[in-house]
Amino acid sequence: MIALLLAFAAWPPSRTDAAAVLCKSALARQVAGEIATMQIDGSHNSHGRLTIEGRLTVYSQMGPAPPGTARTHHVGRFDLNYRCEVSRGRVRKVRTNPANP
Repeated sequence: MIALLLAFAAWPPSRTDAAAVLCKSALARQVAGEIATMQIDGSHNSHGRLTIEGRLTVYSQMGPAPPGTARTHHVGRFDLNYRCEVSRGRVRKVRTNPANP
């Protein structure tokens, strides 16, 4: 039983996991915020390009309040859908759009 557990612990990460690591940094640069959660809903491989899709929750700093107004908080939460294409260990294309409630 312990040998089986150790075998699963030593299992190499999947291509999807490796692509998610690459995509997360590219997505963080694009959305200019901190990625709180990243969910992979699906993936497919076509012509040597691995495409992953899913949802992100991003926390982003709001700009300063306009003169004469006040804001109740300074961090905004944004839910986004993303699509990221990875080929040969590099992110080729990243797209985000607002998630539907």
